[in-house]
Formats: sequence, C-alpha cells, structure tokens
Amino acid sequence: MIPRVVFDTMICLQAAANEHGPAGECLRAAEFGRVELCVSPEVTAEVRDVLTRPKTQKKYRTLTAELVRKFFRRLAGCSTLVITVPSVVTLTRDPDDEKYLNLAVAANASVIVSRDNDLLDLMNLNNPDGTAFRAAHPTIAILDPVAFLATLPTA
Repeated sequence: MIPRVVFDTMICLQAAANEHGPAGECLRAAEFGRVELCVSPEVTAEVRDVLTRPKTQKKYRTLTAELVRKFFRRLAGCSTLVITVPSVVTLTRDPDDEKYLNLAVAANASVIVSRDNDLLDLMNLNNPDGTAFRAAHPTIAILDPVAFLATLPTA
C-alpha cells in the first residue's frame, strides 16, 4: 500500500515555482503513484489564493497565470480530494496550520510534508504540543521535503 500524504501550501508553492527542487520532486512522487497525495477544499483554496497573489507572483517570477493553471491540472490529476475534514486537532501556536493536521487525520495520512516550523516542531520530543499530538496521532509524521523523499523507496 502506498503512503497517503498531505502537502502544506508552501510545498505546493515551491513545487509550482520550481519543479526541479525537492518540493517539485514530492509532487512528482504523487504523479508517479509513489504516494497518494490528499487534498481538501480548504487546502486547495488556500493554495490557489497564495499562488495567485500579486506579491507571490512578484517574488516567484515563474508563477505565470499559465503555470498556475498547469499546476492545478497536475494537482487535480495526482491527488485525492477529501471532502469531509472534521476539526479534531487544535494547534495553539498557529491555528492556521490545523487544516493540514485535520486533513491528515481525516485521510489517514502517514506524513505531512512541510517546511513550517510550527508543524515540524510537533515532532520535537521537547515540545509539549508535539507530545500531545504524537500521543493522539502516533502514525502521522511531519517531515520537510528532503527528509520525506529520503523515506521513499528508490524507483
């Protein structure tokens, strides 16, 4: 069985802006069926919002309207949409990141791929929020793209 994964918005942004970087490789893993990428309407809406912001497009010059359209076609073609995502996890440090945790729980995902320290710190053994999260959801790991790619068997 292939692992189910969740990407946060920054991973999607990086994959769209630079398909040759680690985040782009993560997306290709989903496209080639090495992982099952799970998305929700809330996550997809945030990704669309971020990728189409003038500020984001100014910073990432490669994010043309056409490239964003192509990215969403790619995403739709390689992801599973999870419609019902109950709110079961709270994250006091950054409530905006709860959508990824809740999606991972709803989708029975084994990994959240992120570069966000608020999420990555949940894996820190000295973090009380992390201790509670890991106790409640011991099968979910939160990894940066490079660490995640290292967990995948070579093709």
